[in-house]
Amino acid sequence: MASAPPQIRRIPDEQFFDLRNWSADKAEDYGGKASMVVHTMVLTKPEQVNLISTELHDGNMILIDFTPLLSDQESLHKILAELERTVADVDGDLVGVSQKWIIVAPSGIRVSREKLRKKN
Repeated sequence: MASAPPQIRRIPDEQFFDLRNWSADKAEDYGGKASMVVHTMVLTKPEQVNLISTELHDGNMILIDFTPLLSDQESLHKILAELERTVADVDGDLVGVSQKWIIVAPSGIRVSREKLRKKN
């Protein structure tokens, strides 16, 4: 049984999808096997660096929320140093995109340090 697509509600001069009831199991498959997967995770402990390393070696990108570690700056700095070494090992990229999020990318992927803007 097919599920109903997300409803679009109109607000002045904009459209958006109401994703409150959307779940990943309802996502459509848009083609063949992907060459890369983009994961998200909440970083809460140093042991998670091993999982990140495995994903990078498999060619996947990870968006990491490190909010739980903001109160423990010492652990956060140690974890970030370990992530930097891991990223260097795979010739990947590590970029802070906000005060709470970083992106780690595998070999062959570079994350721009500039916001995307319309060219004049």
